[in-house]
Amino acid sequence: MKTRVVPSRLSGFSLIEVVLAIGIFLVTILALVGLLGPTLQSVDEVEKTSEVASVVNTVNAFLQTSQEIAPAGSSKFDALYKAVSSADHATLFVFRAYQDSDPDSNAIIQMIGFSADEESINRSARVDADDAVDFGNAAGSIYRVVLSASSALPASVRSSSRNGSDVYTLSQPVSDYQEGSLAIEVRIFAEDPGPTFTESKTLASLADESPVFTYNTAIVR
Repeated sequence: MKTRVVPSRLSGFSLIEVVLAIGIFLVTILALVGLLGPTLQSVDEVEKTSEVASVVNTVNAFLQTSQEIAPAGSSKFDALYKAVSSADHATLFVFRAYQDSDPDSNAIIQMIGFSADEESINRSARVDADDAVDFGNAAGSIYRVVLSASSALPASVRSSSRNGSDVYTLSQPVSDYQEGSLAIEVRIFAEDPGPTFTESKTLASLADESPVFTYNTAIVR
């Protein structure tokens, strides 16, 4: 007896079904790619905020606790007063640098110091191109920190309004600060390292730049 074999009809996807599936897949991928940009931007903003917070903590700790700011024979309060009042502001820098000038090295240290132009500040608390680890070795942004008189100061010891460089000025000698503290406005600017970086900048040249953060602190006598 012969058995008749009937070939089975193989089921599969039609061309239309395949095209629809590919279309749905592409739409999903494009949606995910669209979300990737804002996500990466948010991560970058969080990292920048964290770094600025670290700079603020570093500046505060340096101003309040550093024993190197005042030259021999003077107090830290007097040295900072002279630095801020001499040119209506004082400048210090915060940055990370390669310790041995090798970008491939993992030896990165935190640097903080006043501008070399701040003569009322002790030399050991200033940073400039003559240092072993300088701006040329910077590993990332260089933060320029501008200190000026704060609006929180009594009106009797500061200018009544901001000057042409958009800062208040100290109007009285240091002995008139009877409240025992010097209120300071701190503005932080982020700058790229490299050949375009300039250590010396006037307040006027910073007028068109936006600080990444501004706050007030006080130097206790």
